[in-house]
Amino acid sequence: MARGRGGAQEHDDDEEELMVEGDVVDDLQGEDPDYGSEDDGEDGDDEGEDGEDDGRVHTVLEDDSFHCFEGHQDSVVAVAWNPVRPDVVASGGCDDAAFLWRVGQEAFEDSAGTLGTYELGGHSDTVAALGFSASGGMLATAGMDGLCKVWDVSEGRLLRSLEGSGGALMWLTWHPRGEVVVAGTDDCMVYMWNAATGAVMQVFSGHCGPVSAGCFTPDGKAVVTVGGEDDASLRVWNPRTGECSLTIQGHPFHESGINCVSLHRDGAGAAISGDADGGVCISNITTGRVAGRLAGHEDSVEAVGLSSTLPLAASASLDGKLLIWDCGTLSQRGACEHPTSITRMVWHPTEPLVFTACLDGASRCWDLRTGTCVRTYGGHEDAVQDICISPDGSMLLTGSDDGTARVFKVRP
Repeated sequence: MARGRGGAQEHDDDEEELMVEGDVVDDLQGEDPDYGSEDDGEDGDDEGEDGEDDGRVHTVLEDDSFHCFEGHQDSVVAVAWNPVRPDVVASGGCDDAAFLWRVGQEAFEDSAGTLGTYELGGHSDTVAALGFSASGGMLATAGMDGLCKVWDVSEGRLLRSLEGSGGALMWLTWHPRGEVVVAGTDDCMVYMWNAATGAVMQVFSGHCGPVSAGCFTPDGKAVVTVGGEDDASLRVWNPRTGECSLTIQGHPFHESGINCVSLHRDGAGAAISGDADGGVCISNITTGRVAGRLAGHEDSVEAVGLSSTLPLAASASLDGKLLIWDCGTLSQRGACEHPTSITRMVWHPTEPLVFTACLDGASRCWDLRTGTCVRTYGGHEDAVQDICISPDGSMLLTGSDDGTARVFKVRP
């Protein structure tokens, strides 16, 4: 998943036979009768236009990256890793452009027989989110111009441009197996398209505020979305009918707009969400039960997640805290303090490690078992706005307000 603050998705190949792409589309269109059965620095203050401190403490660190992509002309706010080709990544920015590029290859360098660097133009506003299809063959870019564009990865060629209501796209997510993409807008709408044909498969309508984040369930048979501002709801949608099958809203759930949501990879229905006032809730999207509201943050929660290996959860906030929660007792297990606000968080695919991106230009690796910072990754000269990890967990990709995207080795 890309910029759209959604949860990680993972499948057990031994338990469920994967459907071919055509079968996935047929299933979501209602042709599956079995549907419904049971992811040492120098500190300086940066002031905003109004003269007030915006919370950025720029830390000058040694450049730990082994690759730096400098193709963008403005802030890089979205990054994604190809799930099949570990050397292929993508980045999107405030320059209204996205790029497909190869790790270890200089920008636009010609290399016979290999994918080069492709500038993906056509958006007229910031590319706020992007992501690769499960097969790795397509890339979708979501723009604040209201367009979702689908690209051929091998050639960097535009396949089709998908349109919705015209509202700015805030996030996108791919079906965990097929060529189906979902995106949410700032004007309350969610669209599901067949990326192979460009057809609108479904429109999910019901939120009364910006749809700030969303994802497919791990089995791909439902879509989960959350609403920002006055909406403050979590909704579960049936992709076949477009109907909302479950809504969680009101006490004891969130009291302010929800920024982020993540689902447990086991598919049992556990969800964690974070809101603009610092609230964190753990709920179940199958039963609609709210297990608890977790207090501890003093500012907006920007990212949340549930560990796939331990009964732990984590939340990252603009208050500079990464909080670790015990899912059994719903109590705080630890607090990982940062020198400045956290913008994003990503989990290691197999280990109890969390990586945070911060306004000070650094990214950090935390061991959730001990709450200690294992490593700090330096190199950016401005705030890190997005972070993702390679499928094998060996490399990090970051995008920054300094206009670069950098690749780091998780372990030196």
